[in-house]
This record gives sequence, C-alpha cells and structure tokens, in this order.
Amino acid sequence: ILSPFPATASGGATAGKYTTIPIAKRRYYGRVQEAVHEFLLMAPAVIKGDLTDPTVQDFFDVTKTIVIEGKKKDINGVCTKKDGDCKSTDIYDSRYNDMKTSMYLLGNAFRYNQTKAPDNLPTVKAAKAFFKQMNLFERKVLKNPKTNDQEAKVIYAKALDLLDEYLDLVELPPTESGHYDQEFSTLVGETSRIT
Repeated sequence: ILSPFPATASGGATAGKYTTIPIAKRRYYGRVQEAVHEFLLMAPAVIKGDLTDPTVQDFFDVTKTIVIEGKKKDINGVCTKKDGDCKSTDIYDSRYNDMKTSMYLLGNAFRYNQTKAPDNLPTVKAAKAFFKQMNLFERKVLKNPKTNDQEAKVIYAKALDLLDEYLDLVELPPTESGHYDQEFSTLVGETSRIT
C-alpha cells in the first residue's frame, strides 16, 4: 500500500537546540557545578603550594567520589537472590575524571546543527584546553606531591582562567561569582536551572 503523503521526520531528540541543550543541562549541570565547587575548594592549599593537602588529593582520588550509586535489586521489597545481597555496589571515580566527562558531554550538547565534529565546537575546545592544564596539575599531584610547589600555582591559575572561559560558553556563572560556594546535587535530571 502506497501513501499519497510524503514521509516526514521530526529529527528526533538530537535535532537541535530545542531538545539537546535543555536535556544536557538537566543531565550535566549538577555534575559540572559540583566539580567546579570542589576545584575551587583546592585553591587555598594550591596557593600555599601544598599538593599533599586532603582537598587536593581527594579531587584526584578514584576511590572518593560515587559516580553511580548502587541500587537495590529486589522485587516489591523482597530479595530474590540466593545470597540475600540485593544491593549492587557503588561505582567510584575521581571528581576530576567525572568533571572531564561531564564537561565534555555538556560542551558537546551546545551545538546548533549536527554537521560540526564535537572537537570543532568552541565549548569542547575550551573544555579540552582546561583538561590539558589540569592533566599537568594531576601529574604533579599523583606522581610526587610537594608541600611548596610554585609551578603548581601557575598551572592552577591558568586552568582557572580556562575554566571561566568554558563556564561562559555553557551558560554558567564565572568562578568568582560566589555561585560555587555551595555543594550541588549530581543526580541526573534534578534541575536544568542554575540553583
């Protein structure tokens, strides 16, 4: 059977700015904001040059941040597993690794058509420039942390400037706004608004 009407399509969920950006904001704003909050918490220790400080170490510690919370695997409150263990385990990673992922994905969503490769988007370029500086900083923290590292201060300051460029591109407040003085929920979909 042939239809006399032409086939049309809406373009789906990735068709453009009316769906992609709001969904990405709902998914990643909380994670990016919490990462910026924790990044800024390191500043007093970094200004002293102390890379052994717990706030600096925790930011890069792959056992400190729950990325995916374990969920109960029961049916109507009754555990059906033979061993009686119906809670899955939490998945951990560092706040920095989560920051890299969420910043990249949020930046990738700020596109107005599908013709540009993600690496050519201004938001993704800004995120990658930040990651480049932070990877240098991470190496200093993980390889041989010092208590008076002057070079780390310079790297951190450059990273801070690059982070502000990124935040502007993804419609988030700058680091000096005071917005990041609080903790943020990293749950997906909690809000797409700046809180």
